[in-house]
Amino acid sequence: MTSTRHGHPSTLIRYPREIAAAVTLRAACAALVAAPRGDGAAPDELDRRRAIVVATACGALATRFAMIRFLAARGAPDPRRVAPFDPFHDPTPPALGGSGPAPDRARVRLAGDRCASAWRVWRADGAPPGDVAIGAAGALALGSWCAWAVGSSARAEVRARHAIDTRPDDPFAWLVLRSVRAGCAPAWWGSPAGRTGSSTVG
Repeated sequence: MTSTRHGHPSTLIRYPREIAAAVTLRAACAALVAAPRGDGAAPDELDRRRAIVVATACGALATRFAMIRFLAARGAPDPRRVAPFDPFHDPTPPALGGSGPAPDRARVRLAGDRCASAWRVWRADGAPPGDVAIGAAGALALGSWCAWAVGSSARAEVRARHAIDTRPDDPFAWLVLRSVRAGCAPAWWGSPAGRTGSSTVG
């Protein structure tokens, strides 16, 4: 849970990290699916500014749920129209557990690679602790889900483990890791995940 209720049930307290995550949600979604920059950089590499935006948005579970809902949606929706996820009212996105319509494989793969890029930028910056590390772990955890969602279970496991090394209490990374260990695969591909794909962060 990314927010805490205090006092009256209608009172919802949001912390600065969650506020920052919510503010950067749409920009992060745009960064994950944008066309290559055209400056010679690898298409799956984020520049530092976009990497920070992605990591900031991934600093809260609610925004990661919104990002999964966006990435799994059919028809390549406009990132500028991404709706925030309300953990108290919105149902868990079916795509989190691999159900529902199959997402665009190339789109999800690219997003996952860019999540890994955001984590690498965090490391290159000296791996600062605190909220920055929470966001970096969250980005790589989301990248691990993306790898799992496209059937690359080995890469999903590596990313999940690195996310846990970054932030041992990241529940998202643990969810992906347990799914891989149990041999669970997304229903939309119709076969067990096994240990497919590259065994690198990406």
